[in-house]
Amino acid sequence: MLGTTQLEQNHSPSNQQMPQRTFAALIIPLLAVLLLILVPLVESLHGGVLWGLNYHSPKFMSQVGDALALVKLIALCAGVYLLFTQHGTFRHLFKSKWMSIVFSCVLAIVALIQIAIGLIGVLIDATLGTNRDYFHKEFAIENNTIYVFTADPGAMGTAYHYFYLECPLPFNRYELTFIEKTNWVWELELKASDNGFDVFNQRGEFKYRVSMGEVGCG
Repeated sequence: MLGTTQLEQNHSPSNQQMPQRTFAALIIPLLAVLLLILVPLVESLHGGVLWGLNYHSPKFMSQVGDALALVKLIALCAGVYLLFTQHGTFRHLFKSKWMSIVFSCVLAIVALIQIAIGLIGVLIDATLGTNRDYFHKEFAIENNTIYVFTADPGAMGTAYHYFYLECPLPFNRYELTFIEKTNWVWELELKASDNGFDVFNQRGEFKYRVSMGEVGCG
């Protein structure tokens, strides 16, 4: 009778669920660390904010990008914290102790590099973000919207203007098509010309003629 009772206890539902609960307790922190560290990396490597969402306007997406940079920094810091606090837990998921150490070190290096780059980006954005209208301008030229991005590194390099044709997409999105790059003009103004537009400075002096060529919104 005692043997039968012990056998029933060993096969009771509570004992059968123990391995599942243990596995979940191991895998959930691991998935959280991978998401917190790798998702920001994938988004950053894409090059466009939120994988090229391009919603509303380039200026708006620049604001979203600044806010997203802070969110990614917080996520990365949380990922590093979990990585170090749950390191003992992760060791149970690997057959070799060294595999666990290498895995944790690689993730830590990836996260710390992103944090360092992110902090630099946040500091730059905090400095330049107050003058967002200077870096992002839009002009209505006939039936087209011309977006001008000013890349101005200050004393660290030469400033340029990048001209794009901004084409509307469904759901209030847009697509940018590159037109031309020119040297920097302070407070530029655009006026329509034959098959393009002319660029003037703040004193109304003519600087460049930009041809649209075959560029258009399909």
